[in-house]
Amino acid sequence: MQRKRINIPKYQEPASKAGSLTNSRKTANQTMRSNTKCKTSKGFTLAEMLIAVSIIGMLSAIAIPNYLNQACRSKSSEAIASIGSLKAIIAAYIDETGVFPANWDDLNSISAIMGIEGEMTGEFSEKWVLPSNYHEILISGPTNAVYNITAEPLSGCENRSIKACLNSSTGASKLSKGDGTTNALDVVCT
Repeated sequence: MQRKRINIPKYQEPASKAGSLTNSRKTANQTMRSNTKCKTSKGFTLAEMLIAVSIIGMLSAIAIPNYLNQACRSKSSEAIASIGSLKAIIAAYIDETGVFPANWDDLNSISAIMGIEGEMTGEFSEKWVLPSNYHEILISGPTNAVYNITAEPLSGCENRSIKACLNSSTGASKLSKGDGTTNALDVVCT
């Protein structure tokens, strides 16, 4: 069974009104189309972009220095922990042997001290570069049973040096660290 198509004629205005309505419809349709084109355009205005860029700039001006300061503090905390363990190793060596350690080999007999190139060996004049490669540590002593330990940052973090001392006869120990604006103060263990 075939279906038949039915053609329905379109409604037509009477001749007197048809011209004026058609023209007014055309103008209204053209106006709507031109307004629609403006509203559907994609993108941001110059003012919107300037505001967004200035907000990002202000946030960056605050966030980046804080991030860098925090990164330097975390690098310093590694050196502080290393100095603390170094003081404990020196004290343990003295307790074990009854003599003051004179070089890295003496300290390695208690606990391995690992640097960037492996286990530390030789005299204390050899600088201990931490495995992270952020600080180098230097030991001087024993002078009157006092060891002075200094950690200096290798690059980037200014005024972040660390100075510590250990008096092995009295057990006195001090530590001073730079805060980013001033360097570490000299310490004296009596």
